Amino acid sequence: MKINWGYSIIIFFVIFCSLMIGFMIFTFRQSNDLVTNDYYEKGADFTHQMETNSRSVIYKDSIRLSERNGFILAGFAKSVNQMADTMHIYFYRPSDKKLDYNMSISHPSDSVKIEKSHLAKGHYTVIFNWLNNQKSYQVEKELLMENN
Repeated sequence: MKINWGYSIIIFFVIFCSLMIGFMIFTFRQSNDLVTNDYYEKGADFTHQMETNSRSVIYKDSIRLSERNGFILAGFAKSVNQMADTMHIYFYRPSDKKLDYNMSISHPSDSVKIEKSHLAKGHYTVIFNWLNNQKSYQVEKELLMENN
């Protein structure tokens, strides 16, 4: 059976349209969450974030993360303990915003226990925020949750 050029063009367009419709359905089902809801406001205030990061660079090694007995332990050096009255810890999950976890600690001690059951398996960026003398500080650490 021989197909002439008219039928070939029609078959090509049907296949092409089917692929385009399939691709459109696929893209509309994908999550397109931004890193943060107030993305543009944070972008406009980026100078403040740069100042916070430059102030905080000396405290990068003052916070350490480890996993023990079903808990994540966040250990703080005395320099951080004396500065922070309230510390906010944000577990940011880049691949799924629904799995983010946020907590606040008043008067942090030398270590804080966080239950692993609050976190799903995968990669997290742990962000520690605190204020001292009306100046904000922020330290980021990477965490890989392998199992609960």
